[in-house]
Amino acid sequence: MRGLLLLPAAALACLPLSAQLVLDRNTTLVVSSSEPESLRKAAADLAADLERVFGAPPPRAESAPPGRAAIVVALRHNLPAGLRPPDGFETPLLQASGSHLVLTGSDPRGAIYAVYEFSHRHLGVDPFHWWTDHEPAKKERISIPSSYHLSPGSPTFRYRGWFINDEDLLTGWRPATPGSTQIAPEVWDRIFEALLRLRGNMIVPGTFIFPDEPQVRAAGRRGLIISQHHIEVLGTNTWRWPDAQPYSFAQFPQILVNAWRNSLRAYDRDQEVIWTVGYRGRHDRPFWEDDSSIPPTPQARAQAIGAAIDRQMQLVRAERPNPRFIMNAWMEAVPLIQQGLLTLPEGVTLVWPDNGHGLIRDAGKIARGQGVYYHTAMHDFVANQLTEMVPPERIGRELGRAARAGAAEYLLVNVSDVRPYPLSTRAAMDLAAGESLDNYLEKWSGEEFGPRAAPAVAAYYRAYFEAPGRLGPAEHETLADTAYHNYLRFILVALLKGRPELSTRFIEIADWDAFIARVTRAAREAQPRWEAARVLAGKAAPLIPPDRKAFFQSHILTQLDIHERSNRALLLAAEAWTVRPAAPAKIAAAVAEIEAVLAAMHAAEYGKWKGFYSEDRFTNVRYSLTLAQACQAKLAGKELPRALRIEALPPDPYHWLKSYQAERWVDVRRP
Repeated sequence: MRGLLLLPAAALACLPLSAQLVLDRNTTLVVSSSEPESLRKAAADLAADLERVFGAPPPRAESAPPGRAAIVVALRHNLPAGLRPPDGFETPLLQASGSHLVLTGSDPRGAIYAVYEFSHRHLGVDPFHWWTDHEPAKKERISIPSSYHLSPGSPTFRYRGWFINDEDLLTGWRPATPGSTQIAPEVWDRIFEALLRLRGNMIVPGTFIFPDEPQVRAAGRRGLIISQHHIEVLGTNTWRWPDAQPYSFAQFPQILVNAWRNSLRAYDRDQEVIWTVGYRGRHDRPFWEDDSSIPPTPQARAQAIGAAIDRQMQLVRAERPNPRFIMNAWMEAVPLIQQGLLTLPEGVTLVWPDNGHGLIRDAGKIARGQGVYYHTAMHDFVANQLTEMVPPERIGRELGRAARAGAAEYLLVNVSDVRPYPLSTRAAMDLAAGESLDNYLEKWSGEEFGPRAAPAVAAYYRAYFEAPGRLGPAEHETLADTAYHNYLRFILVALLKGRPELSTRFIEIADWDAFIARVTRAAREAQPRWEAARVLAGKAAPLIPPDRKAFFQSHILTQLDIHERSNRALLLAAEAWTVRPAAPAKIAAAVAEIEAVLAAMHAAEYGKWKGFYSEDRFTNVRYSLTLAQACQAKLAGKELPRALRIEALPPDPYHWLKSYQAERWVDVRRP
């Protein structure tokens, strides 16, 4: 995390006024309308930052006023004579030149990063400010040495960005139009802004999208490269694969070739794209679940993936000059690569995935020129979708070893709904940009809650990351917000049906009694740790500045409640199954705990965040409450509604999430 001043205030004060460039509300902001649109948008963000800090919008000009203080945002226009932009890739430069402060770079993104570097370093604007409700301190003026020259250098990872994935919260909170399940354009723009402020340069803007959706083009106008997640090779939206069409590259290769070619052609010609290649099945599953014609051997499966990659590369190279390719070895491809059965062609960057919890699945094989797909949030059966999940120490260790191995070509961070995970997401992006994560919790706590509160807040965060119940020996085998509610619902359904209810697809323990014992032990052992974390949060609370109390609620108190109370609800349900005479009282208490989770989520819906958790459909705390209340009613001898859905897993949210795509399907016609 970068400091807010290049020099200490005392050192600046010692400089004579003639040796300082003084910037205030009268300082002109200069950017030519001939500059790239992406740079002009960054300059507009800077104008908003200056207004928040100085209390008035800055004067604007197309060209630099001679002899008057100005901030000059420039790439090709308004550069002072003799000022040479830096060399390199995406390298920013901040330099005083006479009465002007020039913000430029080696290329458009380098200049964009110079704008945001100035805003963070000198105006005190948090890169995540809109998402963390962090307003910068008001100032009358700031002073910069007349000899000022700062060029932070290129980031550690060449391509680094976000995957907006399983985006139920964002979708329900701010739809593009009432009733729509498209995210509003202004929210997408805030996502792009935050990513650029953190020196990101690429984005996967949503799950199961078509290449011509508006947020794809909007990301390009912001200067971001489009990438594609592991499911959507060449941008093919497999969720919308037409049911009447076979999905088999072995038996019906032309159908898939048509789909791939039509998808890549749907991108604007000037859209920067990093092309994902590979062969996966529909709906994020192995291809052999859709294509049974391939022999069920690792060798045959590796050969099928390799053949698909070769054909995909041919298609892209016929359409685009100098394309960049990645292969994200998610899930089933990892063992094929580890065993040496799948070798990628020259020109394809191998991207190792993590396990969904921040541990890279490379088995020590990660190497120079490769990359990483990483999660700071994860929707699966047992991970965190509503709360912070990955401690900074794990991020530093795992991404740090990738960087040391030279596997720094590509870093895609799955940030799901963005808002709940700013601590871990920023840690990953800071590391990608070349920042140290040493003492990260102290730095984060100080920047977000002030130096007085920092030690107490950092102590709380350490307790938070240590508190979850342990389900196994590995560091990631812990209870998490989705795990609480999935396990809880299986127990509730078992109580409603009067018999054990397990899904071996999601729960690795097939024996019901062993499952109950394991969950009970993990939740019971965790409870005092969560109580200790609450004590630490209470010690920090009176130290929080008034303007940061809302964020303290959303990021600390709400997330603490989600964990502690969900953990207790799970424990109560497990005890209700084990000790049947106590079941009515246990389930009544579990209902109260789930209601408290929902109340905590509502407490984080202040101001512009009203309704943020209204469409929580993946973790689906409301569904847990419905089943718990039904169980309470049954134990009281009441009739259950005929329409009650007694299943542990909620309906697949994607039918709702992608409903805005209506009857649109992948085009498999010959171009």
